[in-house]
Amino acid sequence: MNALPRKSRPWIGQLINVLVAIIVFLWFIQMRRAPMQLMERRACERFYEDARTAAETLAIDASPPIRSQRTDTLTLTCGALRKAGRL
Repeated sequence: MNALPRKSRPWIGQLINVLVAIIVFLWFIQMRRAPMQLMERRACERFYEDARTAAETLAIDASPPIRSQRTDTLTLTCGALRKAGRL
């Protein structure tokens, strides 16, 4: 008795491969940014811990977490991180 040949669906395998490639690509991009985001948050947390007056806190709100490290055009400040609830 011969087994009946199954209808193969090669497009399912190709679709799975494409989805896996997209997931790996997105994971790789996220892992490149994650350490910098963590460093920025920790820098702001340290600045706020060291602040003793309201004036120092306001100065920290307006300052970037890590100077000259960020290459994008968006200005990220410690105050923006705090308002977003990321600190």
